[in-house]
Amino acid sequence: MVIDAWDDANNGGVVSTRRFTELLRAKGHTVEILATGNPAPGKFPLKSWVIPTPGNIMQRMRLPFAWPDPKILGEVIPRQDVIHNHFPFWLGIKAIGVAQRAGVPVVSTFHVQAEHLLHNVGIRGQWAVDQVYRFFLRTTFDRSGAVLCPSAFSEREIRRYGLTAHTEVISNGVPPDYRPLPPEECERFEGKFTILSVGRLAKEKRHDLLIEAIRSSRHEKRIQLVVLGDGPLKAKLTEQAKVLTNPPVFRWLKPHELIRYYGGADLCVHAADVEVECMSVLEAMACGLPCVIADSPLSATPQFAISPDFLFPTGDREALTARIDRWIDDPEGLARARHGYREAAERYRIEVSLEKLIALYRKVIADRAAAKG
Repeated sequence: MVIDAWDDANNGGVVSTRRFTELLRAKGHTVEILATGNPAPGKFPLKSWVIPTPGNIMQRMRLPFAWPDPKILGEVIPRQDVIHNHFPFWLGIKAIGVAQRAGVPVVSTFHVQAEHLLHNVGIRGQWAVDQVYRFFLRTTFDRSGAVLCPSAFSEREIRRYGLTAHTEVISNGVPPDYRPLPPEECERFEGKFTILSVGRLAKEKRHDLLIEAIRSSRHEKRIQLVVLGDGPLKAKLTEQAKVLTNPPVFRWLKPHELIRYYGGADLCVHAADVEVECMSVLEAMACGLPCVIADSPLSATPQFAISPDFLFPTGDREALTARIDRWIDDPEGLARARHGYREAAERYRIEVSLEKLIALYRKVIADRAAAKG
């Protein structure tokens, strides 16, 4: 596994990679990790570095870049059966080069859309998006034996920008411990209608829109907003949310600690403009929590909505308020939706994704062996 961040997971790609690593090891496979952070069994720690950005946004997003030490890469990569690269950054680019010279096949995952990077530094022009994708394809994805796409949307998106490499759609999946809990084990806010939002506190996640939508709700005095995540906009969002009657809860939790909040909430709202899949919505669904989702052309997450009544036009505050009010007004319908979301989540079990991932590894290994003759 070649991945810049590992220890302080604040990114869906990192959380997913750690889960797959644990499952692969449990099946008897040897998995070695090239990443920043502390030493650990099977992990080769690399030094970190950060690109200077306005407001130190990369540090505040807890996304360090790994320094691709040529000695470590040269020792670790040639002895692998397959390299799985997770980010199209300097570490991944260098690791692919070492793997190619050593004859080791490479799988790369499309975790990061160009818009993820650009929107956070205030750039929205299509020309810039095109240039970033051109760089990703030239340096990473078209140099890989296969590209793993977490959703059909993400596969279409990267193909749209000219990818020629083989692709496989494999969901990040949801582990079995994400399930409905008994009420006494859930984190509840008695007497309140609890709206939960889980994700990095960054521009493209649109927590600002959710706060304004709740402020405009005719049920505003009943609503308890809970935001679980961290990121560069934490201070700004905390200040913005002071207009709400019930003081919002802002917390950063480890992945397994989220389950009791999914179980205790009444509604999940995911207002993000940009997503390759969205693990937090998958987790919420598996816990039986209905989700209202932004219907964005740059997001895969609308695929999870069990009916149009759980979608709203991206960026539309009035429409989001109307969706929130609609479900507060229909508690029986919301209760029925819990079963619908729970049932829909069964299609995304991580055990199924794991078998598909192992099959993809075997495919690229066989393809490389055949190419060698």
